[in-house]
Amino acid sequence: MRVTLNGIVAADDDKWVYEWFGYKAFCPQDLRDAIQQNPQGEELVVEINSPGGSVFAGSEMYTVLKSSGIPTRAEIQSMAASAASYLCLGCDRVAISPVAQMMIHLPTTMTQGDRASHQRSIQMLDSTREAILNAYELKAQGKTDRAELRRLMNAETWLSAQDAVDKGLADEVLYMDEGDAISPSSVINAFGLPDITALRQAYDRAQGQPNPMQETDWRLAARLELEKHRM
Repeated sequence: MRVTLNGIVAADDDKWVYEWFGYKAFCPQDLRDAIQQNPQGEELVVEINSPGGSVFAGSEMYTVLKSSGIPTRAEIQSMAASAASYLCLGCDRVAISPVAQMMIHLPTTMTQGDRASHQRSIQMLDSTREAILNAYELKAQGKTDRAELRRLMNAETWLSAQDAVDKGLADEVLYMDEGDAISPSSVINAFGLPDITALRQAYDRAQGQPNPMQETDWRLAARLELEKHRM
């Protein structure tokens, strides 16, 4: 069975917001549903086309795939960037199209407050970076060491299909005969994602009332703080 994961990596409760504004998105529940619907004994093929999104949703999907108990295979068809670059590594095997790319970079967040608030954000970002590195290092299996993977994240690195295989982040290039190689692609410098907080506010303005998923003030504030911790 095949499942296509196109668009932004979103938390379960946020997918509808992106879709309301016309953005394609997918969430952990989509993957859980696909695993449940996958015919017994069949391999689940996960087609990946994503610029990334929520770091925590990506981590959840990685773990869901790792613990699925069924044969899984990721096929990167165009791009697996940011959170998508490690969620796909939860599959047993990762294949990448010769015209596709992977992008790895440091997690980002926004902080308001005093010096201590910013220091806590730095600590959180460092911890998140190391958690993501665990997935890369586990997949690479010695082809690329942790220090080099950290350097690639620091540099915001785009990997061609062959680069991804050479560094151990993919197992094969689709449609290529064994022994063939392809040239590295050019580096892309510009990259961005729509902001979930701004989308929620725009939705409220368009409707003239709080959105149907509105939560109590303290819960919403807490969720928005978490939502800032995105890749």
